[in-house]
Amino acid sequence: MAELIAGGRAFARFEGGDVVYKAEIGALSAKVGQIQGVWVHPDRRGHGLGASGTAAVADRLVRGLGRTASLRERLQHRGSGGVQTNRVRRGGRYATVLF
Repeated sequence: MAELIAGGRAFARFEGGDVVYKAEIGALSAKVGQIQGVWVHPDRRGHGLGASGTAAVADRLVRGLGRTASLRERLQHRGSGGVQTNRVRRGGRYATVLF
């Protein structure tokens, strides 16, 4: 985590001293960066923080780092709408292998 923070690849939104959104840019190649660890505080789910926060991380990848943004979405919470917005589209399916 310290490496992600030092590299400007860890993101969080705070409200009243509490973390309400967090995500990281994990795997990073010359062409693609993977958004991982997206989390929204349970009390703030359904208020658009996931979509807007993830869009900001994707913008950092695309505009700031010149990479394609890749997001592995795993819906864990009933009622979670994921990040389906007009700015995010499904590009395909893949598997991640961790070494």
